[in-house]
Parts: sequence; C-alpha cells; structure tokens
Amino acid sequence: MSGTFWKTLGILGDKSVAHGISPSPFLVRFNFYEMHQSGMIAAQPDAIIAAVCALDMRADRVADALLTLRELPAKLIRIISNRPTPALAPFGFDAFTLLRRTDNEVSLGLAGRFWRPDLDPCHVADAAAFMALDDPRVARLVLRFEVIEQPDGLRTLRTETFVSCPNTRTRWLFTPYWLVIRLASGWIRRRTLATIQRQFQVQDR
Repeated sequence: MSGTFWKTLGILGDKSVAHGISPSPFLVRFNFYEMHQSGMIAAQPDAIIAAVCALDMRADRVADALLTLRELPAKLIRIISNRPTPALAPFGFDAFTLLRRTDNEVSLGLAGRFWRPDLDPCHVADAAAFMALDDPRVARLVLRFEVIEQPDGLRTLRTETFVSCPNTRTRWLFTPYWLVIRLASGWIRRRTLATIQRQFQVQDR
C-alpha cells in the first residue's frame, strides 16, 4: 500500500518532521498523528485556552458513552477475576500530565500501554519526566490544543494528537488499537471543539 494511504489513517512510520505538521517539542519523533480544527471563534486566545482547560470531557453524552465503552473491558476483567483491585477513575483530561500552557496553546501528555484493557498508564510528574521516560514497553501521546489566528480578528482551535512508539514491537501492538479507536477519538475531538465554539457563540449573543 502507498505511503499516502497510511498517512490518511494517521500512520506516519517514524517521523521527526512531516509535511504540513508542526511537531510537538515533547515528542522528538512520532509514528501516529491526528488533527481536527474548529470553526471560527470570536474570542481572545487566552480565553479559548482557559475554556479548554476547564472543560469536562465526560459532560458530553456522546463522549461519555464512547469513553464508557472503552473502559468496559477493564471493568469486565476486574469482575471476572474477582480480585480486589481498585476501580479506575473515569478517563478525562485529568488523566493527562500538563506539559505546557501558554496564552494560545496547551499541551497534555499521557504514557502507557494503551492497547491494554486498562491502558496501563504511567505516572508522569511533569514535562521533564515525560520527555525523559525511556521504557521500551510504553507509548507516549501528546494532545495539543492550539489557537490559530484567522482574518478579521477571528480564531480557530486546532487539536492534534501525536503518538510515539519506542520500537517496532510496541508500534505493532499499538497499530490495531489506533485503527479501532481512531474513529471514536476523532468524534470526541470534534465534539470537544464544537463545545468550545458554542461556549463563545452563547457569550457573544
């Protein structure tokens, strides 16, 4: 299959620079990439970023349903195994590590074996720990929200997902998961962007 086909699926091989993509400084190289962008927003960049940071991802019924479905395998395994393992907290932005926040951007990091039922997340204290993490079993993900200037004083909000796998084995484990989850994750991203856009439409009336 051609390289264009794989790029359409967000599978880039092993890239430090890809055409049309501004790489995240928190992942020197990345293997998977996804991008979505909102419609026009009439608000200042810092207000848009503040709205992103205050957003409860699970407040959206569709996003909550999709994330609940993703959490179901781990819950079933916990029930079947009948082991006294603690229940996982509902997945949301608070599961990520804040890597950087400026007036026009916020970057969040997550590390783990995402293809496992429980995601097997790693505790990462800060940006330095995220960048220094060197575990061949673990994939790292950066979720970046960035305000893009548009004509007439308007802005759009772009969300990008970068995933880096440290070796071929981890990449092969992650690829089927990426192909399965990508449609749902893209739907969640688009609904998140639409929610932010609606907030400012309401405020401007």
